[in-house]
Amino acid sequence: MSVALRTVKLDVYRSCSRQEKRQVLDAFWRTNAHPTSRIHAAAAQYGPYAVLCLLAIAAELLVVIFVSIDRAVVIGVLATLLEAFVLWSLWWAITRSRAMRRELISSI
Repeated sequence: MSVALRTVKLDVYRSCSRQEKRQVLDAFWRTNAHPTSRIHAAAAQYGPYAVLCLLAIAAELLVVIFVSIDRAVVIGVLATLLEAFVLWSLWWAITRSRAMRRELISSI
């Protein structure tokens, strides 16, 4: 049985200037942005990358929570609060990534 790994393409995003990358982030994270087609394509490419990064951060915070809950309650509580924020961000990133992909497909 072969498993096809989905690669994260960032060619449009990487070709953007620093100012365009700010516009990409604005287009991805905000619902009221009105990006150009190039910025929208870069934001659609950025979406899976953002989701993967947030998944990694959430996994790391889980380790911090489990290790610190017995030893340092304050760090455990702070890590738990950060985990809640990261999980909310992850949900929003997934939502925006799907919306960007849908909009990109419908514009073709």
